[in-house]
Amino acid sequence: MNHYGRLALEFHQQHRPTALAAIPDPEVYFTRIGEEIATEVNRCRDEILGPVRAGEGPDVLRIRSSQALAAATEVVVSQHPLFQQEAADPDTEDWTDDPDLDRYYRRLAEINALSDPI
Repeated sequence: MNHYGRLALEFHQQHRPTALAAIPDPEVYFTRIGEEIATEVNRCRDEILGPVRAGEGPDVLRIRSSQALAAATEVVVSQHPLFQQEAADPDTEDWTDDPDLDRYYRRLAEINALSDPI
């Protein structure tokens, strides 16, 4: 499993445990996903990097390539569906650490209770 596969697996362990539990063979799944992400990151890096510039030496190209790889990784990983957190269930989520959100969900529950048909 490559770096991206391990990253996706660790993300699932922390932020998507329900989805992770539904995967029959996580090792095989995240190995394949890691390869797919690496391919997409490389494609994006090449797109960002573009062609070698006139008069560009190998050191400058290496720096640009490294910067393009970092940018591509950020773009691909941040937009990949596997790196999105599971939706929180407002009925079971504890919002007490955020008073504004707690008030919002309590009020929303009250409104929903009033609008339930009898």
